[in-house]
Amino acid sequence: MEENAYQDHVLNNEGFERDGCDYTYNGLSLSSIISRIETPTYIYFLDILARKIQELRDFSETIKVSGTDIFYSVKANPAPQILTAILESGLNVEVSSMGELDHVLKTGFNPKRIILLGPGKDEGLIRRASEMHIRGIIAESFRELELIRKHYDGKMVVLVRLNMEDETSKALESMSGSESKFGIDVKNLEEIVQRSGFVPEGKFGFQYYLGSQVLDYRESLRLHEKMLSYMQKFRERIDYIDLGGGFGVPMSAGDLQFDFKLFSSGLNRILRDNGLNGKKIWFESGRFLVADCGLFVTRIVDIKTAGNGGTMLTTDGGMNNFFRIAFLGADHPIRVIGRDAAFTLKPATICGPLCTPIDCFGKNILIPDCVREGDTVMIFKAGAYGLSLSPILFLLQKVPGEYAVRNSKLCGSYHPPIGAETVLSFIYARDEGKLN
Repeated sequence: MEENAYQDHVLNNEGFERDGCDYTYNGLSLSSIISRIETPTYIYFLDILARKIQELRDFSETIKVSGTDIFYSVKANPAPQILTAILESGLNVEVSSMGELDHVLKTGFNPKRIILLGPGKDEGLIRRASEMHIRGIIAESFRELELIRKHYDGKMVVLVRLNMEDETSKALESMSGSESKFGIDVKNLEEIVQRSGFVPEGKFGFQYYLGSQVLDYRESLRLHEKMLSYMQKFRERIDYIDLGGGFGVPMSAGDLQFDFKLFSSGLNRILRDNGLNGKKIWFESGRFLVADCGLFVTRIVDIKTAGNGGTMLTTDGGMNNFFRIAFLGADHPIRVIGRDAAFTLKPATICGPLCTPIDCFGKNILIPDCVREGDTVMIFKAGAYGLSLSPILFLLQKVPGEYAVRNSKLCGSYHPPIGAETVLSFIYARDEGKLN
């Protein structure tokens, strides 16, 4: 066997270790867990989530301002097991739709722990947020600001999202730029402050989000310095600043770890230099908190040799279950659990079962040369933008389950009530006149 082929410190740091043909999590055999569940499926390791929450909390406490709060971005992963863990941790949540708002309320979140953001909010959503007195709301346009004024409860924190021309090429997705659907351009700051006069003292501020999956803290500081400098003139009016998130998650051995210590030092300097260190600071985080805790599991259903002599593996789960790899070309660690103790490694292409060539998890993936049908493919760092981002109705395939592991024990499962059977039942009921 090639001793170092499967060694990857990015996985080891989270507690995953290779053990012969298997992998373990803190000594727990992954194959022993997977043997008890159907595939395709997601498994969430809640101990990893708890560590990430603590890491972000430790960082936020180093920011020298009048107070900080952290909001989990529900869009990253709305799985009930994840939201329940977030609720129990005491973190707040950030939602972007009526559906997400209903979901977190049913999970048990108090409205005082909820903020609402996102472009294109309709009047009904803004009205409901105000009527239930959620913690805060972020306006993405002058239209939204006017709707907030119309329904304002006098209690919510009201932030206005700002956008600037500068953007970053060091993010997976840049959230700023000269043409962006997010926020109001900073050149309109005077008008923003003027038209926000209905918001009482102590309840007003700004929000911005510059980029997703940023690994270089220096790039993040460069953009923060520029954006915060715009606010200096209006610092007497500002009570809150939501700095967004975007903290990167290393995906491979060559990726940097986001340096929170140096980022904190630089951010404190920028806030102080702009006279903003007396404000309340909010952070949003989705991917950073949940990406590392998720594992997507699928089984090999077919093995064949391609015309070029390469090995092709087809799995029972595809991009309809985990779209992120096909959509963004994301580089996730992919490993195969075999059943033989002795093996060497060979490259292979791993694809899903869908009728499209883009349904591919990766090429030149090292797999055991003794791989057989029924063996398991594991995609790590799959906790963010997994199932909820995926086109689960494509080909009307089975929808994956979602399981949780806490303290090395399988502790919960959930199967979304959406899939081929549900859709077809609805269609036939409609055609038979059983629906109004």
